[in-house]
Amino acid sequence: MTPALQAFALRQVMPNGRARIHSGTLTWVGQVQPGPECSTYELQIDHRPRRLPTVRVLAPALKPNDQGLLPHVYSDGTLCLHDEGEWHSKMLLSQTILPWASEWLFYYELWLASDTWFGDGPERLDPVSQSEILHPYG
Repeated sequence: MTPALQAFALRQVMPNGRARIHSGTLTWVGQVQPGPECSTYELQIDHRPRRLPTVRVLAPALKPNDQGLLPHVYSDGTLCLHDEGEWHSKMLLSQTILPWASEWLFYYELWLASDTWFGDGPERLDPVSQSEILHPYG
């Protein structure tokens, strides 16, 4: 899937987003509102063919807990959206990464309100599992 095809597909579902291709890397920036009562977030998706895409929340800034931890983020601040092998480069970002990022943001807002991450399913709602999904942010 070429960067141009990915950009075209993203534009079809998010016409107000901005895509740029530079040195073979697609950078897409757009606004997502994960639910009617949720905040609107500005996301950046970076993707180079045959590599995993990265997603970063540009605004508003994500708020870690009192210990400086956030659920399912990497140390560089990008979002952890899927398990290993769940995404491959023949998939459209518009049908996978973008909706997964929106879903992550929905669970993030629930986490802010409840201090519980519901995104991993009911089998992970115990305190030990919850502590395992928290990572340093920053």
